[in-house]
Amino acid sequence: MGIMKWFQPRGIVVTVVKGKIGPKKDSSYLLMFTDDKGIVKVNKRMYYFLGVSEQSMSEMSTAKTLSGAAIGTIFAPGLGTLIGGAIGAKKKKKTNYTFAFMDVETSEKFMIEANLFATNPKELERLEAHPIANEQTLSGEKAQSSTADEIREFKKLLDEGVISEEEFNEKKKQLLS
Repeated sequence: MGIMKWFQPRGIVVTVVKGKIGPKKDSSYLLMFTDDKGIVKVNKRMYYFLGVSEQSMSEMSTAKTLSGAAIGTIFAPGLGTLIGGAIGAKKKKKTNYTFAFMDVETSEKFMIEANLFATNPKELERLEAHPIANEQTLSGEKAQSSTADEIREFKKLLDEGVISEEEFNEKKKQLLS
């Protein structure tokens, strides 16, 4: 098994749709695996990996629809336009992932919505959530964050565009009840 470790990827590259990790917003990040369970290295900083969720969606390529319609118009105006547009309008399945991290030094939390770039989705299985994701503290003591602090954190995510206003209001309602 020792030699096989050399052939495994040392990280995962993600292209960011929304959010950032750390102080600098990048269009993509390399999430480097470390020997410590649940800790990843991003831009020379260490982060607790808190978890990932997957959202599958279908999207239609407008450009391909229009080019199919244009080609159909050339060959058979009217009906050709409709057929060409329909053939060009293939739905493409797309998967977005939401990753959550916490800075090891500052305990600041970050979330990104991203796509995998040249990475097999099976590689995500190598990312294990750090125990802090369940415990919320390193020392095992109960976290002393108030409801107001949690709402402020979600407001910050809303302001950064990581979550929608609907998600913010839903979370706020949940925390206050």
